Amino acid sequence: MPDTEPVKRFKLSQKIESFFRPRFLALIISMLLMLCGILATVLGAKKIINAILIFAGFHEGKPGVDLIESIDTFLFSLVIFILAGGIFKLFVGDENTFKDSIVFSKITNFMDLKILLWETLLLTMTVWCSLGFFLKPEKLSYELLILPVSIVLLAVALKLIKGNNH
Repeated sequence: MPDTEPVKRFKLSQKIESFFRPRFLALIISMLLMLCGILATVLGAKKIINAILIFAGFHEGKPGVDLIESIDTFLFSLVIFILAGGIFKLFVGDENTFKDSIVFSKITNFMDLKILLWETLLLTMTVWCSLGFFLKPEKLSYELLILPVSIVLLAVALKLIKGNNH
């Protein structure tokens, strides 16, 4: 009787190996990122509802701060959604994936995804920076200029990487 043990090991090895293919891992990562984006969106909605309740007089606080925090949270969730969709398109999908989407149809490689994420992060950092000025306007100091200067440097670097094409 022939020995079937090597055949069983080979099949088991193939099954285990299939879990480590980039396509499978990217699908899991993009699904988990989508879940994180949904949770961040729920948190942003919670902050907006709190701001509305403060504005209506049911709660005490500063509604403007909650509104800015909700915008910041929504922008962060947008970054997560873009990352999830970009990973899905690059690893799992094909050239027709998201072909009707204005944002994702232009992603063809990592550089496109990186630039899109970079632009979204710059906007998120700008809102976050303005939130810092609204939260503590009495504590303005030169140290608060570190983040705006960093944002400007990142914007200049993005312009240099994109070149004159965009």
